[in-house]
Amino acid sequence: MISIVVAVVGGVGTSAGVKWLGLGGEDKPTPTSSATAGSGPTAPVGDPIKVNKVTPVPRENDNTWVFPGPVSAQTLSDINADFAAYEKSTQEIMRSYGGVESGVSTVELELEGNRGKEVRITDIAIRPRCREPLTAALFDNAPQGTAETVQIGYDLDRDPVFAQESTVVDDDPLPQLTGNYFASRKYTLKRDEQVTFRLSAVTREKYCEYTFRVEFIADGNVGSMDVDNQGRPFQVTALVTRNGLLDCSAYQQMHQTSGRGWARVAPSSPCPE
Repeated sequence: MISIVVAVVGGVGTSAGVKWLGLGGEDKPTPTSSATAGSGPTAPVGDPIKVNKVTPVPRENDNTWVFPGPVSAQTLSDINADFAAYEKSTQEIMRSYGGVESGVSTVELELEGNRGKEVRITDIAIRPRCREPLTAALFDNAPQGTAETVQIGYDLDRDPVFAQESTVVDDDPLPQLTGNYFASRKYTLKRDEQVTFRLSAVTREKYCEYTFRVEFIADGNVGSMDVDNQGRPFQVTALVTRNGLLDCSAYQQMHQTSGRGWARVAPSSPCPE
């Protein structure tokens, strides 16, 4: 279940009618009576914006992961068994054991309007808490020099952090972020109208936990809603580098791909080819 916290300044009035969130989020038909006949469509209730889905987006060119603590031999065996079963994606497997994506982490956020009048989205902010990069267990499967495709990016190494536009740079696995995305773009949602945003957190220096805050105007009131990862923050970590190259000696454990799975190798600097 996606955790959502909604705050509205000025209050939003409650109207009659019930919104049933069943298959497809459709309205459940309301029995006609003398009190309701001819009264028009049922007014929406609940939050001005509904979060329909929050979906992690797999990396296109990089499957490097870092774990916050050492990985036991049994856990490594379990991870490899899951890979050998061909039943889950790399992302599903590594996340399920506590792995954190390196450099860039992306989610798709699907929002839906839930007011009779248009709801205006003014910003999607990020709320990070950061510290030094993770250095316990590295699972290295480096990219081949192509940056990830990013729609809206957040540079967690700058202060303040806000939504920016993305540019792909040759031979750089991380996108270059510029400008202010929502300064020149505003989105409005009619009732039942949907929009999907692809949001990417980017770091070259830190380990960060973060949530998103959707800011909007509904019924003339300013409001916001926080979106997290099923009750937990989203995560991303930078890789430790030396002279621009990955420094495997900075990690307690080092793993490299081996067939459809991972093999533990001795940490070294520079990293093994």
